[in-house]
Amino acid sequence: MARHRSDAACPRLRRRGAAGCPRQGAGYRGLTLFVVPLLTMMVRRPRRAPAERSGRPVADERRTRGQAGPGLPALALAASLSAALPSAAILSAPAAAQTATTPATDPSLPGPLPGGQDPATFALRTGPAPQGLSRTPARPGASRFGARPRTPPQRRSRPPTTAITRQATQQGVADDLRLRPTVQVPVSGLPDLATAAPLLRRRTIDPLDPYGPLGIRFGGLTLFPALQQSVGYDSNPDRSIYRRSSMALLTQGELRVASDWSSHELTGAMRFGYFLYPDNRNANRPDGDGAMRLRLDVARDTKVDLEGRYAISTQRAGSPDLAAQVRDRPLVAAYGGTVGVTQAFNRLQVTVAGLVDRQTFENAQLTDGTLLRQDDRNANQYGLRLRTGYEITPGFTPFVDALVDTRIHDFAVDQSGLRRDSDGVTVRGGSSFEISRLLTGEVSGGYLSRHYADSRLRDVTGPVIDGTMTWAATALTALRLGASTSVSETIVPGASGIFTRTAVAEITHDLRRNLRLTLTGTVINNDYQGTSIREQGYSAGVKLDYRLNRWLGFRASYARELLKSTAVGSSYHSDTYLVGVRVNP
Repeated sequence: MARHRSDAACPRLRRRGAAGCPRQGAGYRGLTLFVVPLLTMMVRRPRRAPAERSGRPVADERRTRGQAGPGLPALALAASLSAALPSAAILSAPAAAQTATTPATDPSLPGPLPGGQDPATFALRTGPAPQGLSRTPARPGASRFGARPRTPPQRRSRPPTTAITRQATQQGVADDLRLRPTVQVPVSGLPDLATAAPLLRRRTIDPLDPYGPLGIRFGGLTLFPALQQSVGYDSNPDRSIYRRSSMALLTQGELRVASDWSSHELTGAMRFGYFLYPDNRNANRPDGDGAMRLRLDVARDTKVDLEGRYAISTQRAGSPDLAAQVRDRPLVAAYGGTVGVTQAFNRLQVTVAGLVDRQTFENAQLTDGTLLRQDDRNANQYGLRLRTGYEITPGFTPFVDALVDTRIHDFAVDQSGLRRDSDGVTVRGGSSFEISRLLTGEVSGGYLSRHYADSRLRDVTGPVIDGTMTWAATALTALRLGASTSVSETIVPGASGIFTRTAVAEITHDLRRNLRLTLTGTVINNDYQGTSIREQGYSAGVKLDYRLNRWLGFRASYARELLKSTAVGSSYHSDTYLVGVRVNP
């Protein structure tokens, strides 16, 4: 009896890889008449194996719907009698064929199917079913009765899809500063088209760009200085009706500041240049502008914004405000600051800001040596701004902006006997927008009204349009648009102010990684309120930047300017060619 039990277990041990099991002998052929009927009944009526009831591991067997496999005793007897009894092998052939036709593993799946799982059920074939929602074991490759398979499931050859999605959606995106709109206080008087400060912030350099400057680290700040020396030709340096060409030399310095603090932020850009004309020294002039902005995060929903700005320019010789031939170009300087507080109430944002600006004019020296005083044009401006915005969706925030300001001159009465102090109100409505980081900007429109202290000066009223927009058309091409409306001071007799509208367009395209082409265009309209003087100005230019490495590059540019004025002797046109070297230390 003991030998019979040992021999019956040998087929099962032989499948496990055990050695030393005796082969079936001829002595068992006598049991054929008794075993064959029993084996047939066990094949037709499957029963649960004792090993499965006891929870011991069993082989992973796959079955299809409507078919049943033999139990362990039948398999053991069939294996023991297969060598001696052909009829037993024939009777057990159907069950063996069923087992052989079902593959052990599916090559399209990360691991074997659960043991005994019906492929026609709703269980997911790509992985285990969630626990608590199905009776199928949560362990991949486990049998229906909780037994562990003998072959471990295959490992994945690539990371899960969720990891890739999480990396793509949660990866931090650097804040691109060039996508933020910049608003500057316009300089009083007629702007010079050649040196007018751009309304759009320049594109910041990608830190991954092999030709971009790395900057100079100074604590938590990064400084990006730049020096440029250019030489060329200017057909009309005076920007007057009397053209006197000259060779042009331009020396320019720039400084850009950016912080990387965990809270608060400091950003800014400053520029200063000097034009030198050896053949027309009276046209020599400085030019520069800049602004520094500091944001203090006082609390989660409260922040304080501080800004300081300046602009230096000159009056052109043919300006209606001079009304005489001057020996050189008088300086015009404007500087000021803003202090504002922004409080967020959930999606509602309220900003209150105070503005202080001062504008000064240099006395002009005429060709006959006399001095033309302009200090009566010096004025201070004080303003209060209230802005309320509501964030409807991320990137889309409509707002309403109201500005109340007053201008007070150093002299109550100018040389013409007019009191030019004035009060102004500007109301605008618009929205800031951001569409998939490809189209960003801010656009607003409204109405302004400026009332002067002297009743002989007509009030200045009219619609206003302000805003900036940046469109990243492709990875190599970008389009920027800007518009502004302002009222500038003047001393033209009978004119209360200059209603100025300006539009700017700029297209940049990278021909190569270190070669950039830039096209610019400007349209300006000046309306001297109370008089018949009207001015239309146009400017177009092309610029080509070639960078040798991170700190050295070359720049070539051409600009065409044209101004048509109804005032006598105020129209002009000019062409400027410049080629220079740019250094980013």
